[in-house]
Amino acid sequence: MLIVWANKKGGVGKSTLATHMAVWLHDSGFKTALLDANEQGSSSRWTAQAESKLTVRNADTPEKCVPVVQQLLASHDFVVGDAPGGMGDISRTMLILAGLAIFPIGPSILDVWSVTEATEILRYAQGINRGKPEGRLVLNKMVTRSTISRELQVAAPRPGLTVAKNVIRDLQVYRDAAQQGTVVSRLGVKGRQAAAEVDALFGELMGSMDARFNHSRRQLTGNG
Repeated sequence: MLIVWANKKGGVGKSTLATHMAVWLHDSGFKTALLDANEQGSSSRWTAQAESKLTVRNADTPEKCVPVVQQLLASHDFVVGDAPGGMGDISRTMLILAGLAIFPIGPSILDVWSVTEATEILRYAQGINRGKPEGRLVLNKMVTRSTISRELQVAAPRPGLTVAKNVIRDLQVYRDAAQQGTVVSRLGVKGRQAAAEVDALFGELMGSMDARFNHSRRQLTGNG
C-alpha cells in the first residue's frame, strides 16, 4: 500500500513524519520503501541516514512517479510517499495511487484553511480510484496548553477528513534527530516521549487500515 503525506502548504512536517513512519514500519517488521517527490530531497537523505536497509527512491515528475510506485509496491509491503508542497500534478498522481492519504497541519488556522483544496483533490482521487485513498488529518507541532492548539482541534474536522486522535507535539528532539540523521525512537531516553507519540499516532493510522499490520503488531507484542 502507498501511504502519502501531502498538503498544499509547506512547513507542516510532511518530511519529518514521512521519514519517521518509514523507519517505524521497517522496525515493525515490514519491507518498507520511501518515495521522496520533493525537490529538496530532505526525507530521502534523512531516511537513508537513519536506516540503510530501507529502500529510498526519488521521483520529480508524474511520469517518473507512476512506474516507481508500481515497482516499489510489487516488492514491498508499504511505500511511504513524501509529496511536494502544493497540490500540483505529482501530488495529484500520488493521491490517485495511494491507499491512505495523510494531511499534517501545524498550530495555525492558516494550516486548516490550506487543507480545503487538498480535500477537494482527495475527493477527486477517490472518484477515480473507487473510494481510495482514505484521508486522515494529523495535528502536528502542537503546543501544550496553547489557545491556538485548542482552537485547531475544534476547527480541524471541518474539511471533512477523519482527524487522528493522537497528535504530535512541537518538541526539540525532532530537530535534534534530523541533525543526527536518525529518528526519535533511536535517541534513547532523550527521545522517549516523542517516540511514544509517534508510536501512538502511527499505530492509530495503520491499525484502522491494514489487517497485516494488526497481525504483525500482535506478534511483536506477544498478544497474538
